[in-house]
Parts: sequence; C-alpha cells; structure tokens
Amino acid sequence: MKAKKLWIVFAGLLLLLLGLSLTLLLFARSVKADPTPHVASLISAAKEAEVKTALAGAPWQGLRYLKDQNTWRFYGFTGETQKIELIHPIDLIKVYYLGAQGGVAFTWAATEIHFPRQQDYTLTNGKVHSGQLVAVDLSGEFVDEQGVDWAKCDLEYCHYAELVDTMIVLDDQGTGLSNGFIRYGWGLPSYPFYGFLCWEITPSNQVAILQEVR
Repeated sequence: MKAKKLWIVFAGLLLLLLGLSLTLLLFARSVKADPTPHVASLISAAKEAEVKTALAGAPWQGLRYLKDQNTWRFYGFTGETQKIELIHPIDLIKVYYLGAQGGVAFTWAATEIHFPRQQDYTLTNGKVHSGQLVAVDLSGEFVDEQGVDWAKCDLEYCHYAELVDTMIVLDDQGTGLSNGFIRYGWGLPSYPFYGFLCWEITPSNQVAILQEVR
C-alpha cells in the first residue's frame, strides 16, 4: 500500500513537471523576438555629435519610400569596415543612422558578396569608404510600399539577402529585418551575425547622377 502511494505521488510529480515544461514551451513560442537584437554597444558622445553633424547635411532624416523610383531610402554615415564569413565571405561597412527616437544607432551593410564560382556581387555605387554621408537604398521589382518580397527575385543575391534578412524572425508573421525596419521602425542589429542590410549604398553626392542614369 505504501509503495502504491509513493508511486502515485511520483506519477503526480512527473505529470506536474511535464505540464510545466509544456507551459514554458508554449510561452516561449508566443513571445516575439526582440525587434532590436544586438550586443551591448556604446556610441561615444563625440561620435554621436560627429554623426549628427554629418546627417544634418542629408536631404532628409529617417526612412522614406520614393514612389517614382520604387525605392526605400535612408541616409547614413559610414564607419569602420570588416570582413566576415556567413555562408559566403562578405565585406561589410558600419552605417550610423538616426533611430526612431532621434538618437544615433548603427548597423552593418554589405558592400560585396563573394559567391563561389561567380562574379562578386557589389552593392556599392561609386567608391564607398569610412567617414561618408551615404544613401542606403532598397529598390527593384520585388519592392513596394509594403516592403520587400525577396521571393519575387530569382537572383542569387536575393536568395542570400532573404536568408540574412530572416536569420532572426521578429514576430509570428515571419517579419525579417528589412520589413521590420520599413513597416514598424524596428531597430537593426548592431552585431552582424544577427543580420545586416543587403541594400545598395551610394555616396550622397552621387545620388542625383545615379538617378539620371537610371
């Protein structure tokens, strides 16, 4: 009889643990990912002042949709560069921009993707280096006022960009970095292995020339 009672108590504890585990799992799935995934990073007061001064010379602040060009664009100020390997070797540049609250934030943007057995894919128009005011654009037939649909593009670049964009899914709708930034103003990662932008980068003084060419 005593053994039977112990078994019942044990079975009850096991069921309780299973129930608790299931509850925690369901809760974890229901919680949205942090829309601003990043590692701790501080921007010095001097750097913030430098960036704000540079961005004051931009045609506008923040992200805009240019309907006549089918383009999403924001202006940023470039910082350091680095190379990483994320499936393919990538050249990146740090881009400072004004966040939704008016403070200076930064993310990383690809300047060149080194695909194996293919020509390198360049995302810069003109010479881009540290310390420049630049336009950062997302455009193409797969872009509209709602954001980007990478699946509508068959280029290897688009397949890679979609992978990078959705390394961290920001909500239960499958929203990636670019669409989170466009639709909701969510911040962008400051750590490149959480994702980075695969948008085009153009020195601001060459934007008008580029538009005429297009």
